[in-house]
Order: sequence, then structure tokens, then C-alpha cells
Amino acid sequence: MDYFFGFDNFLQNDVDWFYNINHFLLILMVATFIVSGCFLLSAKSEKGKRITKIVLACILFVLEVSRIIYKYLLHIHNGGDASNFNWWWNISFQMCAIMTWTTIVTLILSATLKKENKFLQLLYNILFGCAMIGGILTFMYPDCITSNYPIMHFINMQTILVHALLIFVPIYLIKSGEFKVEIKNFWKIYVGYVFIGSVALSASLISGNNFAYSLGFDLVDLGLPFPWHLPLVMLVISMISLAIYGTFELVYYLKNKKNKKEQVEKPSYNKLGLALYITSLVSAVFFGILITLSTAYLIGQPSTWLGLLCLLGLVYMILMLLFAEQIRRYITTKFDYENITKHIVYITLTLIFALPVGIIYLVKFVKENKNKEIVAENK
Repeated sequence: MDYFFGFDNFLQNDVDWFYNINHFLLILMVATFIVSGCFLLSAKSEKGKRITKIVLACILFVLEVSRIIYKYLLHIHNGGDASNFNWWWNISFQMCAIMTWTTIVTLILSATLKKENKFLQLLYNILFGCAMIGGILTFMYPDCITSNYPIMHFINMQTILVHALLIFVPIYLIKSGEFKVEIKNFWKIYVGYVFIGSVALSASLISGNNFAYSLGFDLVDLGLPFPWHLPLVMLVISMISLAIYGTFELVYYLKNKKNKKEQVEKPSYNKLGLALYITSLVSAVFFGILITLSTAYLIGQPSTWLGLLCLLGLVYMILMLLFAEQIRRYITTKFDYENITKHIVYITLTLIFALPVGIIYLVKFVKENKNKEIVAENK
């Protein structure tokens, strides 16, 4: 136990984990863990699946809380105290830390809510496009492994297990039939980016720590000023996600083509409802990112509580997504133009929060009512 948890259990020489046999063995170990998990956690019943999710959530919770406690005890062991312990950095607002807590919440909700729940499906896509990709990138560039501790030390095993579970959980959700990777849902990963970006930026600007490379991409010099390096980082990650989404979509296409399944007749769409819905989603993501980045740029200097303003982008995005869900009902049905008060409220909200949506809504609403007046006059 002293070997596993020992504070001073350092190696004589640092271990190199980058692009060598050690790196290969690390990836092999993680792949074996994930494949074994898929075979071992194969409950078919709903009760068995719920228990599996709760167990996975508890394991992640214990691992993450244990990491914080261990870091604090190590700090005390080295002569520090609570006053000079870097709580921000050790609690952590890195991408994978944020996704770890998101995964815990998702697993608990998945065990208690119906699997068709729209919010759950949004979370599943965020886990697949953000948590899993983050876990994969961690092992592609394993700078998280502490090189002066043994691989079988708590510090390293906790890191490996948490990031391996971030990869495993979305795969388990796919395997259990609760989540289907579809290219039409690719936009949902950008919701995850706004969520991660706004939280990480807020924490970074308040504490001065560089969470999720939000204050600067210190792996490579991109030559871009803060915070405009972030769209490039987001683009790289989203391209990786798109390749994986595209692979799943191609497999589905080839499978359906082989089985020669009959195409399901698509419902007819109300053009206004569809236009408003799509524009609302695009506005939620685009303006959510823009507000977050612009706020961070205006604040500029770290170590200020003004960093909380970076959460405005997240708040805006959530409001627009809720609005989009209200509009969703009109995609396959006609608009009810009789309730004037309701539409005035909707138009006002869209003009304030998403100008493109408001313009489409206003023009169509005026045009429709004008047509009604002409019809009434002709009668």
C-alpha cells in the first residue's frame, strides 16, 4: 500500500511516455481495459443497466474526489497548509475534469430518466464528442502521466482509469442501445464546447490558471492572441469528432444498403417551423461561442472575478436551446396565428436574443396576417 499511495515513492529516473514502447504499452493497456469492460458489463435487463450506470458513476466520483484529497494530503506532507493550497488547480476545471463530472451526472440521469429524454440524448452526444475525444487525445499525447512516479502508483492509475472511463462510458451507451451516433446530431458537440469553454474560461480568468488551454495553447505556439486560439483548437477537436461520426454514419448506410431496408417515409415539414428551429440551433451555438470569446477578450487580464461574465455565452445558449424546443412543435404542424400575445412575446425574445430568428419570424408573421386580412376582405 505504501508503494501505491506513498508520497515520496519517486523513481530514480523519469519515465519517457511519448511515442515509444511505453506509450504503446499504455495504449494497449487502455484498449484492453475498454474491451474487457464491454464484455464484462453486458447486462441485458433494464435493472442490470441501471445498476451498471450507478456503479460507473460511483467509481468516477470516488476516483475524482480521491484525487483531490490525495493532492491536498501530498501538499500537507510537503509542508504546505490550506491557505497556500491551489484549490482551483487541484479541484481542476480542465476539459476532462469538467467532462468527468458531466459523465457522472449523465450516468445518474440515464439510470433514472427515460432513454428517449431529449436532454439525455444531448448529454450522450456531448460525452461522445467531448469526453470520449478528450480521453482519446489524452492517451495520444500522454502528458497527464506523472513521469517520476511508478505506473502502478495512485497518481498515475487514477489518471489512467478516469480517462479510460471517459472513453468507455459513451461506448457502453452505444453498446447498450441507448445512444445512436448520427451525423444529424453532430451540432450537439458544439453545445459541449460552449459549456466547457465558458466554464474553463471563467475559472481561468478568476484563478489565473490555464484550464483547458483557455489562456494559451502551451503544447504548440499557434501565434494567435488570447482568446482567438480557441476556435482553432475547437476546429481540430471537432474534425476528429466529425471523422468518428462520419464513420458510424457510413457503417449504418452500408448496413442498411446490405439489408435493403425500406426507406421510412419522411414527414412533411412546416417551412417556417423548420427554418426557425434550425436558425435557433445555429444561433445558440454560434452566438454562444462568440459571446464567450468576446467577453473573455474584453476582460483580458486573469485573476479577476469578472471572469464569471464568460458564463453569459452559456446562459444565452441554454435560453436559445429552450426556445428551439418550443419551436420544435411547429416543424410538422401549422403555426397557430390566433394567439397574438404569445407571438408578440416570441418575436420580442427572438429579436433580442437571436436577430436572424426574429427577422424570419417577424416577416412570416406579418405576411401571414396580411394574407388573412386580404382573404377576409374578399369574403
